[in-house]
Amino acid sequence: MGERLGILGAGKLGTAVARLAVEAGREVLIADARTGPMIELIVSTVAAGARLVGVDEMLASSDIVLLAIPYSRVGELDPDKLAHAIVIDATNPWLESDGANPAGSPLRGRPGIRLVRSLNHVAYEELMSYAQPAGSPFRTAIAVASDDAAARAEVAVLVEALGFDPVELDDRNAWLLDANGPFFGRRLSKAEMSALASASRRADRLTW
Repeated sequence: MGERLGILGAGKLGTAVARLAVEAGREVLIADARTGPMIELIVSTVAAGARLVGVDEMLASSDIVLLAIPYSRVGELDPDKLAHAIVIDATNPWLESDGANPAGSPLRGRPGIRLVRSLNHVAYEELMSYAQPAGSPFRTAIAVASDDAAARAEVAVLVEALGFDPVELDDRNAWLLDANGPFFGRRLSKAEMSALASASRRADRLTW
């Protein structure tokens, strides 16, 4: 299992995940396109214990890479620099014209990238407020979607360590996490999320 978590983006989501991961005993590297004392202060204050490094160093040194950057920047990434790691795409597209958004990730289908969709359907405030130890009756679920079963399993272990119950899904069901999907912005238990996923699969079969 990969233990070193790299996070691209020192914003609210990135630092929230970093803080929980450090508390869970993970080694965490954070990189941001922005540099300077303010970024250093944010990381040292909000995600104490995480190490701020350059983007290239983080990408080269991490077993799992979380994309906590704007959706529009994902397409700018060099796929070759992501090929060795499991990549969690936590970005969301926002189209103001009709409120709709395209499904999936700009990295979807890129050769060599082990892509997992997760952590995009919960707000950073919920990550900090809802994390609970294993076995808690009030634990919140977080979906983990990918057709790469091994990568999905590793991200599920990370989600568990962060304080949430992972619900594993195949890539066909990744749309459930999107802004127009039934998981987005809702606090769901593992049983509730699993039931919604099962209902969606049954509805899909009925349309064919």
